[in-house]
Amino acid sequence: MRNLTVRERVLLLLLAVIAVISGYVLLFYMPTTQRIESLNAQIAQSQELVAQMDARLATQQQMERKLEQLSAQGAQVPYMPAYDNLQAVMVELNTILAGCQEYSLSFQSEQGEDNVFCRQVSIPFTCGSYEQAHEILQKLHDSALRGLLGDMQLSQQENGTVKVSVIITFFEYQTAGSAQNQEEVELH
Repeated sequence: MRNLTVRERVLLLLLAVIAVISGYVLLFYMPTTQRIESLNAQIAQSQELVAQMDARLATQQQMERKLEQLSAQGAQVPYMPAYDNLQAVMVELNTILAGCQEYSLSFQSEQGEDNVFCRQVSIPFTCGSYEQAHEILQKLHDSALRGLLGDMQLSQQENGTVKVSVIITFFEYQTAGSAQNQEEVELH
């Protein structure tokens, strides 16, 4: 075996240094950098989620304070009925519209989002005067069921009666248990 020259020793030393640096970069520096970037992305995502949850919490606390104020004032706080409240809606509407000369109820298909379902009802009715129409519309507005009056048209007929057409949207809440019950009903 021959002795290595100074030049060969320097080249071997340089090769060893390059191998150590390359090993450090490939095996430690790059994976660590990638992991740090991944963790920073997770932190940013978590911070965004925390900000959203803080906003929801603030909104919920504000609504709870409002409910407490209404309860303290003695106001009756309306509740959102459980999903598939059609029977109660029909009873309520028939009670309110009992004094009309004629009326009809036309239900559109319900739409739901985030467990809240909207049931739109188109209600054309005829009554004796504007005062009676106003009274009926006020009763619809003040109903114990959660609802929102929408498009409304009033017109006086030749015989003096008032023809009213209104769309009211009732809101219903579907809990997880009622969703399961609804699926069971649909399966049977």
